[in-house]
Amino acid sequence: MVMFGDSGDSDSMGWGGAVFLGILFVVIPQVRMIQYVCRVSRLRFPVAHVLALAGTVFGGLLLLVCALLFYGAKEVRTDIGPVVFLTGLGGAWSITAVMLFPWLGLSIRDDAMERRNPAALLALLGALLAVQLTFAAGNLGEGPSYWNNVFSAALGTGGLLCLWFMLELGGRVSASIAEERDVASGVTLGGFLVASGLILARAVAGDWHSASATLHDFLRDGRPAAGLWLLALVMEWLLRPSRRRPFPFWPVSGLLPALLYLTLAATWLYQLGRWEGFPK
Repeated sequence: MVMFGDSGDSDSMGWGGAVFLGILFVVIPQVRMIQYVCRVSRLRFPVAHVLALAGTVFGGLLLLVCALLFYGAKEVRTDIGPVVFLTGLGGAWSITAVMLFPWLGLSIRDDAMERRNPAALLALLGALLAVQLTFAAGNLGEGPSYWNNVFSAALGTGGLLCLWFMLELGGRVSASIAEERDVASGVTLGGFLVASGLILARAVAGDWHSASATLHDFLRDGRPAAGLWLLALVMEWLLRPSRRRPFPFWPVSGLLPALLYLTLAATWLYQLGRWEGFPK
């Protein structure tokens, strides 16, 4: 729900400086993060996993840049300096999220890369994309300060991680993914997180009025995410691996529930329509 920083009377940054700072503070930190999570045995190194991770990381940053240039505050759209700053902040946001994922039961470094677990990779890429969506949405609309951006994005990302935590508590989905290596569970979790990210992202998008108004809009527009969590919990109980079905058929037990979550999220977003402050 936000917008632009207090830039005073400083001149707009040139494209040359923007590219230099973008490489220094956006691209290099992401490359270093990817190198860190991929620093595992060279034997049968999962190159496809690395490419998928890099595509998600930099695809999310490109999405953020487009959101800022086309749907950010007027002062952001007309000055490349704030775009570079907020993109760098978004990159740091993603890196922090990747470091927090193991606390929720899954690690990109340990599960997706070192153990070459495709189920973990699918789930965690969905989680990373969802985090990127909530951060980008927190920067949509007008507002007086960068702190408004941080508050709005923190609401969206925090809500997303809370839903994941509650799903883990109720369904132990990480066990199905990390221990059973169940691709269906990985697809389902990834779909649930992206769908929840879309709902919560829309809930924090728009012009800034106050912290209380932002929180009110978040609770009002983001409430379907709670229903989505309940549905995902039931799905996990019904579809996770069992003695009778040790290897669930992933198109049925994984892809279909994920598409259902995304369809429900898209329906809610369509019903809400454009956020306040959408550029004419």
